[in-house]
Amino acid sequence: MRGTAESIARAYARRWLWKAVAPAAVPLFVALTLLLIPLALIAAPEARTESASSACSIGGTGATVAGIELDAVQMGAAQTIVTVAAAQELDPYAATVALATAYQESRIRMLANDGSSPRLTAEQAAVTATSLTYPHDGLGSDHDSVNTFQQRWIAGWGTVAQLMDPVYAAEAFFTRLVEVPEWQNVPLTQAAQAVQISAAGGAYAQWGPLARELTGMLWPAAQSTAAGPAGAAPGVCPGLPVAAGSWIRPTTGTVTSGYGSRQGALHAGVDIAGPRGSPVYAAAEGTVLTAACTSAYCDRDGSLSLAGYGNLIELDHSAGVTTRYAHLSGYTVIAGQQVLAGTLIGFQGSTGNSTGVHLHFEVRTDGAAVDPVPWLAGHGVDLQTPHPG
Repeated sequence: MRGTAESIARAYARRWLWKAVAPAAVPLFVALTLLLIPLALIAAPEARTESASSACSIGGTGATVAGIELDAVQMGAAQTIVTVAAAQELDPYAATVALATAYQESRIRMLANDGSSPRLTAEQAAVTATSLTYPHDGLGSDHDSVNTFQQRWIAGWGTVAQLMDPVYAAEAFFTRLVEVPEWQNVPLTQAAQAVQISAAGGAYAQWGPLARELTGMLWPAAQSTAAGPAGAAPGVCPGLPVAAGSWIRPTTGTVTSGYGSRQGALHAGVDIAGPRGSPVYAAAEGTVLTAACTSAYCDRDGSLSLAGYGNLIELDHSAGVTTRYAHLSGYTVIAGQQVLAGTLIGFQGSTGNSTGVHLHFEVRTDGAAVDPVPWLAGHGVDLQTPHPG
């Protein structure tokens, strides 16, 4: 099981899995969801500020599925589950069972647990509460249950750290699912209950229509992911509409570290910190020079002891101008690809030489780094004003 996790994690930056360019899936998904996302139009060169919306995240955009509204976080978690199924070479029914289960258990959200259940001992409560130290989308308090499937460390599903990893959680579910006799042929509720052993085992069936439709939406991107190059992420977020020739702000967030000397070394760009998984866009039209992991590993967050940019995108804008986008959790482009200003190219993360989620953004002229703030200001873009998305 861990072998599968490692291969997926390389492509998705482990905690928030998403890799591989999925050109076949993008038009359909965008057509279904683009109207739901408030992305501001860049109407003219004079108004060259982007709308890097945090409503569109690494998992995609919100959507209405089988009459149920799902936000970007839920869609992202769903894509992770479906992609793990595809990577394990399971059929779509496995993903359908998993999605119905996850919606019943958590509404497809990564839930931590504060350990407040009176059924836990003090020691068990303390261990359970460590789930709060991992990325999560909400809080639960049912026994020691955590994550999208409400898996229990006391019941042997794994450690709290493992269970708070979305990839591991999905893998653990599928590992038990395939052990169910004739799982492909039994009703959804029976398959889900055999895995979960829930007190409300009959509840899974009601989410069958949602799970089937959601699987159909996400399966093409999941298949592309399973076959795609390591480090990439599916481009299921729409790009930004940007006027030709414009430059834009590459992502949402606040500049937390500027250009200049840092302990005797040049900090060659600016750090823009937003929520994990915030979309990163091409600042201008260009050609992808680099789309790769540039550190020893990029399947998880890095540290100051790790060298390199982590997942890095470099774009050539001609006339000697290039831009760099570093520490990405995943990316959606490949070397040699032509992109427009506002094209989705990746997602904020903390890979490589990094201690927190942000985009490290550089502008270079003839190979030499320049301060992006005044350079972009000269092209109509204000990096200094915080941008909430």
